[in-house]
Amino acid sequence: MSTILLPEQKITVRTPVSAHVEPQARTHRGAGEPTRPAGPPALLLEHVGKTFRVGRDRKVVPAISDVSIRVERAEIYGVLGANGSGKSTLVRLVSTLLKLDTGHAEVFGHDVERDEMAVKLLINRVSVDAAFFKKLSPFENLAFAARLYGLHAGEARREAIRILARLGISEKRMGSPIEQMSRGMQQKVAIARALLTSPTLLLLDEPTTGLDPDPSSRFSRSWRAFGRPTTRRSC
Repeated sequence: MSTILLPEQKITVRTPVSAHVEPQARTHRGAGEPTRPAGPPALLLEHVGKTFRVGRDRKVVPAISDVSIRVERAEIYGVLGANGSGKSTLVRLVSTLLKLDTGHAEVFGHDVERDEMAVKLLINRVSVDAAFFKKLSPFENLAFAARLYGLHAGEARREAIRILARLGISEKRMGSPIEQMSRGMQQKVAIARALLTSPTLLLLDEPTTGLDPDPSSRFSRSWRAFGRPTTRRSC
């Protein structure tokens, strides 16, 4: 896993999102001269913009405006902004769920529009409103996701059991329908589904919504193992 884009609900600026930021260099050469990892960055956004038309009069509403971000490999990157400031829209643009209106976006050198399938194989996403087949069990949902990425059924089951156990869901709970689980338990399944495919770029959109805040819980200990953002900017 090379980088994490992590939107959070912290009010720092007004809407819409408008930012141009450069991450701090990870290494230095000589007398403080910065160097970057070899190869294309994990994520590159250049002057990205997105608008929506809302209401009966089809009024144009800007969601994000002129956003430029460069995230290097092995970086954890946090995006902070008020509710409705465009954080989720930004994640959906990177994950190819929305089309750019303006600008350019790349994931490990792949254009998110021209190389859509290549990008999808490199990423996975945890959404605040994760969708499931509610009548199916956690394992059946994870098995379906694994097939989309070409994972063998046996390997997928072993990994699903291991990941869910780390998140605090026992194997005996894996056979119950998703609709019988609490909102927090469903969110853990969403996180497990994203980790199951070992994504090169992991996008997290308010991933801890509905989860137990107890810092001593098994999930909290596992989540802290991912580390803290090395670069954190406001939008």
